[in-house]
Amino acid sequence: MKILALLTLLLSAADHWTTYVCLKAPRDGWEVTEANPIAEWLFGSVGLASGLLIDSIVTLIAVAFLLTTTRINRTTKSCFFALIAAWTAVAVVNNLNAASAIGASLLGTA
Repeated sequence: MKILALLTLLLSAADHWTTYVCLKAPRDGWEVTEANPIAEWLFGSVGLASGLLIDSIVTLIAVAFLLTTTRINRTTKSCFFALIAAWTAVAVVNNLNAASAIGASLLGTA
């Protein structure tokens, strides 16, 4: 389960970075938007970088809670981490495809 939790955190970090790369600046000829309506609201409310920081903190708290709580059994926790990791991996692949299509550097420099 700890490996799944770590994978969830790593994929979340990759999602946040690739989201930042794709959304940090408008691209001529492209309309790039956030697909998650809650994240879109958050970014619109506090800004992209602050929204991603808040999302990261909430993710860390949620993972820490799941790792330490005894109220949820190990199998359920593992299934949840696997589901979130898979869902987030899809988001990362989508972001990588978008970054490639719009010519955004994954180093955040272009």
